[in-house]
Amino acid sequence: MRANKNIPSESFYLAVGNIAHEGGYTMERNEALERCRRGVLRLGFTWSQIVSPVRRRELVDARKMVSYFLREQGWTYKSIGQVMGRDHATAVHHVRTVCWFLETDDKMKRQYLNFVSA
Repeated sequence: MRANKNIPSESFYLAVGNIAHEGGYTMERNEALERCRRGVLRLGFTWSQIVSPVRRRELVDARKMVSYFLREQGWTYKSIGQVMGRDHATAVHHVRTVCWFLETDDKMKRQYLNFVSA
């Protein structure tokens, strides 16, 4: 799947600006995105890698954590997909599968706790 061309993958803050302008998001939304950015950095990735089309397992797992975290903050699936350059169905799939991983995979649970502690 190709990344959304409206959100430049090389600039996290441009992505935040575009989405915030279109959706009229509050500061809490921008704060949630900033926490995601910090969490992604703690996992050893950049935001550009998160929105890239690369499908390495580690990156997909990080995207799942971002989707789950944003959903827990009250974001819609559509908004989550937009900020990551994917569609809403991908965000739905990420949230559903990460729930299972958090229950069954200790490594993923530790990574998610590291992600949210950023």
